[in-house]
Amino acid sequence: MDQNLIPTGYRDVRPTNEIFVVDDDEDMREILAASLAQEGFPVTTFEDGDAFLKAASERVPICVFLDVVMPKRSGLEILKELRARRYVTPIFLVSGRDDLPTALEAMKGGALDYITKPFDPQMPPLYVRNAIEAWSHHVEERRNLEFPTDNNREWFHLNKSEREIVALARLMEHLKQD
Repeated sequence: MDQNLIPTGYRDVRPTNEIFVVDDDEDMREILAASLAQEGFPVTTFEDGDAFLKAASERVPICVFLDVVMPKRSGLEILKELRARRYVTPIFLVSGRDDLPTALEAMKGGALDYITKPFDPQMPPLYVRNAIEAWSHHVEERRNLEFPTDNNREWFHLNKSEREIVALARLMEHLKQD
């Protein structure tokens, strides 16, 4: 399986070397793309959520800049769908509204941050560095859930279903600690 495809179960996944920008405003897509390209990040832009979701089902970028207000589906609805799919990519919701309830909903929904427009064009690369740190944290969490290769341990001899149950229990315990 290609390591950049969407994970199933609890497999690790590594991002492709690209950033997704989803915004119905062409100027905003261009501003973000130019800001990120200056730092050497390849950027793929989408003018609507449906095109983005299709690409998101095929590959995992470093991060996503996702506009909140778009035709058809809002960024919050798309975020909710991605999290239901267990899409692990860090997502930044971007909005022209400095709206605390929306920002809180975004953060509760799993957004890494809520960015209000207009923003300093120097900021997006800093957000990408935060996303890279989030990936590092995700990889470290995955390592904590892995089974040691010590064949002398009884639980190592569990069948696949039993190992999945133990991994799920470990994940739930880890989430309780956060």
